[in-house]
Order: sequence, then C-alpha cells, then structure tokens
Amino acid sequence: MKKKHISELLNHARIGHSHFEFVDINVLDDQALFIDPCLIETQRGLWYSNATKLLDNFFNKFYESYRNNDTLKKLELLSCAGEINFTKLGYGKGDNGHGNTAKGLLTTFKNLETLTVNIPSITKAMDLPVTISGFSEDGLSDMITNILHLQLNEFTLEQLAITNVKPNSEDTFNTWDFASSSWKEVTSPCYRYGNNKILLTPKHIVRKKYHFGANQYLMRIILERAKKETAYTNPKGKTRYRTTKKELKLAIPKEDHNWKYKFINEKTESDQSFLIDYHDTIPYLYSDKAMTDAELDKFIY
Repeated sequence: MKKKHISELLNHARIGHSHFEFVDINVLDDQALFIDPCLIETQRGLWYSNATKLLDNFFNKFYESYRNNDTLKKLELLSCAGEINFTKLGYGKGDNGHGNTAKGLLTTFKNLETLTVNIPSITKAMDLPVTISGFSEDGLSDMITNILHLQLNEFTLEQLAITNVKPNSEDTFNTWDFASSSWKEVTSPCYRYGNNKILLTPKHIVRKKYHFGANQYLMRIILERAKKETAYTNPKGKTRYRTTKKELKLAIPKEDHNWKYKFINEKTESDQSFLIDYHDTIPYLYSDKAMTDAELDKFIY
C-alpha cells in the first residue's frame, strides 16, 4: 500500500506523533481509527470543551426528535450525519452500505422511538453503540465528524499555519451550529490533496476500538450489580459471591443474534439507574486512555 503522510505535505522536518498534535494520516488510504466521544469529553482544553458542548447540543435534539417521534426532525438531523471521508479515518471507501444515508440511518435507529421513551436516561452519543445493534465505531465517528466539521476544519488550518502552509482551496459544507441548534451551511478556506479535502484530527481523541459498548455495559454494570446481590460473608468475615458474571451471562436466553441488546434494553427499561451509573463510570474508565504517541506511530507508520 502506498503511503503519503500529511506531515510530508505540511513540510514537517521530523516524523513521529510526539512532534504533532494531529493524527499523521496517510492521505492515500483510510486508517481504521475512530473519533471517540468519551475521549473528547475527558480531555482538557478549549477545543475539547467546545466540541463536547456541540455534541451534547446535537444529541439533545437528536434524542428529543425520537421521543417526540418527529419524523421530519429526525430526517433533518440525519441529513448531514452520514459517511464522511475527509479525516481518512474509519473504513470509508465511500461505501458503508445503506447506513450512509439519512433514510438508512432512520432504519438503523428505528428502535430508538421506543427506547428513548422507555429509557429517558439515553442522552449521550455513547448510548447509541450500547443500545443499538449494528451501530458501532464507524457510524458514530462519522456522525461526530459531521457535527464537528467546522471545528475540525479550523483545527486543520491552525496546524497548517504552524509550518506556514496556506490553505489551497475553499469549501462549502454543513456543520452543527450551537446557537441555532441546527445544521448550518458555512464556507471556509480548506486544504486539499488533489481533489480530496483533508480534515486533521486531534491525536488525543482517536482509538482503534471504543472502550464502551454493549458487552462492557452488560458485564461491568448490569451483571456486576447482579453478582453483588449474591454477596455473603463467610466464617472468616470475607465477602464472597454465590455466582460469577460469567455464569450469569451464560444463563441469559440467547434466542437470536440480538440477544445482548434485547437483554440490556429490557434491564435498563426496568431500572434507569443502570445507564446513569454507566455514564458516571465512563470518565474513570477513560482516564489517561488516549492512544500514546508510540501506539499511534506503530499503527500509522
């Protein structure tokens, strides 16, 4: 596979992520890294706090549209949330099947119409891969890229300026606007390699795989609580459990391939505190969990 890293195009003298604030993407292909909303939320700095505000604002409107079963609003919100390949992250190739269109995403999220009513604690970006079968890193990373399009473009221009590289084009695109809580069309200078626009991504917000998801939620929150409910004190005064999480998982009915999501959602509908506890736990799970410069070097180069 041919490689041409963005650092070469930006005239950086040294290769290696310790010298950059961005992911040193190969502009000739896609890299299977994904923007992680939990990493954005746990990083410190103005860029990250602004990004978190935008994401919270979008997903408030998104889940509201599902609670109200407002089909027109859902289509409007999803109209600019599909596949986007400017970051050269994810699987890309311009073809993620039906899911890269607003109508395709409507199909993917159809269960949200019921879930958002029955589980009011569904409020965050991270809740989608936890509760929706078939929606994971690639789809959510694309949604986030669209929401933060202007902010990522501005970050890219800042990185260009560090080595005195000027924008070489202009682009008109949709981005999420906090003031109006809607998509907004903006025109801005940008950087292109050939005919392809490039959006650089801060290196602290990408991962190869999310730490959160249905299985982790099941094991760490739901089954952990179920296990603790079997606790007893042995004659030596030590706490023991009458079952393990593995045994509890084996006992769950597995009638079809979506068994995990059905079980999770039924449990969360019956007790909202499960998902609330998960939201509270995530910042601790993600403490210092961004990829290191060495990990990025090994993956990218």
